[in-house]
Amino acid sequence: MSRLTRGLSSAVVCALGAAMLLSAPTAAVAAEEPLGIRINEVVSNGGSPDDWIEFYNYSDSAIDLSFYVVQDNSDKNPYEIPAGTVVAPGAYYVIDTLSKAGEGDFDFGLGKGDSVRLFAPGDANGAQPLLQTTWPADTHAVPSWGAEGDGADASYLLTTESTKGAANVFPSEGGGDGTPDPVAGTVVLNEVDSQPADWVELYNPGAEPLDISGYELRDSDDDIDHRWAFAAGTVIDAGEFLLVEQGDIGLTGGVETPFGQFGIGSADEIRLFDPTGVLTDRTGAWTEHAAIDGDFIAATYARCSDGVGEFTLAKATPGAANECAAAPTVAINEVESDGEPDWVELANPTAAAIDVSGLIVKDDDDRNAYAIDAGTSIPAGGHLLLDDLGFGIGKGDMVRLFDGDGLIDSTSWGTAHAPTTWGRCPDATGPFAVTASPTPGAANTCAADVTVSPWPGSPDVRVLDSTPTFLEDSSGLDMQETADGTFLWAVDNDEGRIWKLTASVDGSVSVVDGWADGKRVRFQKDAANPDAAGPDTEGITVAGDGLVYVASERDNSAKGVNQNKILQVDPTLAGPDLVAVTEWDLTDQLPAVGANLGIEAVEWVPDATLAGALFDDNTKAPYDGSSYAGDGLFFVAVEDGGGVYAFALAADGSAELVSTIDPGLAGVMALDYDSVLGVLWAVCDDGCGGTSAQITLNGTDQPGIAHFARPAALVGPDGEELNDEGFATAPASLSKDGERPVWWFADGYSSSALRTGTLPGVSGGEGPGTGPGTGPGDGSGDGGSEPGPSVTPLPGTDLVEGNTGGATVTPPVVAPGGTVTITVGAQHAGIDVEVWMYSDPTFLAHGTLNDDGAITVIVPKDAPAGAHRLAVYSASGDLLGWVNIDVKAGGALATTGTDMPAASLLLALALLLIGGGAAAVRRRRVTAAG
Repeated sequence: MSRLTRGLSSAVVCALGAAMLLSAPTAAVAAEEPLGIRINEVVSNGGSPDDWIEFYNYSDSAIDLSFYVVQDNSDKNPYEIPAGTVVAPGAYYVIDTLSKAGEGDFDFGLGKGDSVRLFAPGDANGAQPLLQTTWPADTHAVPSWGAEGDGADASYLLTTESTKGAANVFPSEGGGDGTPDPVAGTVVLNEVDSQPADWVELYNPGAEPLDISGYELRDSDDDIDHRWAFAAGTVIDAGEFLLVEQGDIGLTGGVETPFGQFGIGSADEIRLFDPTGVLTDRTGAWTEHAAIDGDFIAATYARCSDGVGEFTLAKATPGAANECAAAPTVAINEVESDGEPDWVELANPTAAAIDVSGLIVKDDDDRNAYAIDAGTSIPAGGHLLLDDLGFGIGKGDMVRLFDGDGLIDSTSWGTAHAPTTWGRCPDATGPFAVTASPTPGAANTCAADVTVSPWPGSPDVRVLDSTPTFLEDSSGLDMQETADGTFLWAVDNDEGRIWKLTASVDGSVSVVDGWADGKRVRFQKDAANPDAAGPDTEGITVAGDGLVYVASERDNSAKGVNQNKILQVDPTLAGPDLVAVTEWDLTDQLPAVGANLGIEAVEWVPDATLAGALFDDNTKAPYDGSSYAGDGLFFVAVEDGGGVYAFALAADGSAELVSTIDPGLAGVMALDYDSVLGVLWAVCDDGCGGTSAQITLNGTDQPGIAHFARPAALVGPDGEELNDEGFATAPASLSKDGERPVWWFADGYSSSALRTGTLPGVSGGEGPGTGPGTGPGDGSGDGGSEPGPSVTPLPGTDLVEGNTGGATVTPPVVAPGGTVTITVGAQHAGIDVEVWMYSDPTFLAHGTLNDDGAITVIVPKDAPAGAHRLAVYSASGDLLGWVNIDVKAGGALATTGTDMPAASLLLALALLLIGGGAAAVRRRRVTAAG
């Protein structure tokens, strides 16, 4: 069961209790005469529906804002106010940020320390705005940033509440800095630790003791199991701290319960409710456990300062005044410990250049020392790449920065190399984490920066269970294709109950005879005890042997203990209970996490699909199934951290970890192997806004990763975000008119839990084919194919330096079967194109360029090693640009599109038309960029 909530940026949290700081008055800064209208109120995070900007007409005349331009502090994405926008005297005009569903107005996000600027019509990015307001650095405009005063002579400060389309509300009294005086007896959240121990600190900034009996702590989930209330008689004295630790007794649903049962995750938040159920405070969301230089024990998230500050990275001070951690003046910013060569990047987060001459970089061995050359400086906000260290950096190593004998900064990353690089997120100032991709000599790319493209199928979604069919704790889904039909399997995580349903081409399902009540999965130890609580079954899959495998993260009779197990059951048995035939305990081979933060999903993939495609971490080579027990591997996903792990399961109950994949998500709730696209889907729930990752296995330690938003219509009955924990895609045999069904399963609903949408299917009508690779219930037949090319490409000799079109490619080095993104420029955005691969031109795919003029394609699995070129042509045959790429390994490349091997044709069919491109999990930088 998930407790994730959407993160704002990597390792950064927002707070409702931010200090209310004054800014300089802001008026019409460029107009000779007042405009009669002002920027009146701004919300930069957590508004309704999200960021918004409010204007107010304080004059006696109507103001026409047609074609005026609104921008934040960036020159990108100016928003032009529509024609006919007239604001009456005394009226308000509000614009909202665009939602994923395309509703709203401006398409830039507002951040901490950001600005709102108004420019004259046609003057986007002008030298001087007509109006401007800026809120304090490192502070969100939350509850809102509002104008106080009359007319144009207003001052700005943080309000006490957001009042969209109404008069602003400010503190009535308080200190000169805008901070309200504490009321007699009050309570706020003050510090939180989520790793290695879960605890929460509360603080009473008031002048009198406060009885908090019945106040309730929750994480990001509102399920009853995620609520913990203070027992009667709990009092916080004035100016004192109250520490809530694991094991402290409170009440959950009126029953005495130790704190810590729900677990505080790596992507989570803590909220405080009063006894009437009113939300009184919240930490805001973080997207990874707090760590200082890789040390989780030393770090927490805390208010700076106590009681009123914003939550940020801090040193652990349970039950005492907070001590917040500041990044050093010169910081170690990014480390490549497994590169060619290894390198270290320093950053200057200050507003002035810093001389770093003579500073010394070391690893964990004092004998390995690199002195920075005399005369070396880092400009304000700049980066310095050190790629000639003269020593290597290991996987169980650290990097330290010294000024003489004085330690300035240090970082370590555990026992393994970071799959990308190890860097600060946010860049230069944040704690260390695994980056989204290496950026030597440039600002770090963090998980929150990864491009998320629109859902590749239809935006439409429909509910399948309008009447109660399942229980309220819906979790995993899986698809099974057999000679008897195509079936959708579902599992509940409270009772461990599974269901079997027949799936149809239109996505509708019907319960198979004998499965209306489902069947309960039981631990072997509970075979003779039908009253035992049973496994917390979060995921389900069906293997080639026809047996069902469920993933359990704990025993529901001991919810405070993490126990990651896979249970194998025979679904053909009568039931009502199915006792596990075999159990595999994976706990010791997976990361140590909270009890309710373990494995959320399981997916079986056959050896025939994985051979040569999955990278084997043990052999450091493409996977060979003959080296392991059984047919196929079982992929499991861990909620806390979002890692995906592939295991070989032996009949004797032993398991061997074969491969680990980072899909670039804060948490993963569902897995599904898509036999049509030939990709493994990893899906997050509402903690990541329903974002999913397509993992393309390409035989290297750099699987292709592309992220997608959920469909716009995938929302709850009241428009709320869904906590989807199950996901399954249909095989090619359920394709019709180029589409095929896909299903989601939402936790927390007795009805309206199961929904269906679409993904691209196989063109040419229904057909039994399975696409690239094979899956359970292999079919045969081609099932149709993608339309062929319509362009006559130039011969390779005509691709010359003069017609590259300024095109770029990321990454420039790729393995066969990997994805690359070619960008030919925003001036070509929206153009339908074809992509061809040379030497002899070979058609790869059709597509439409995104707003950046980019398209992402899959390099054929049989592409030979060596230099190649990718060319992009418009539908009319014009060459838009071409780039060089280097393929690292592979077989023979076909010389024409019609002669391509079947596997390559299917890969072309599986083209990922990704709006912003794929983010590679691993990318080497042989030559570092300055």
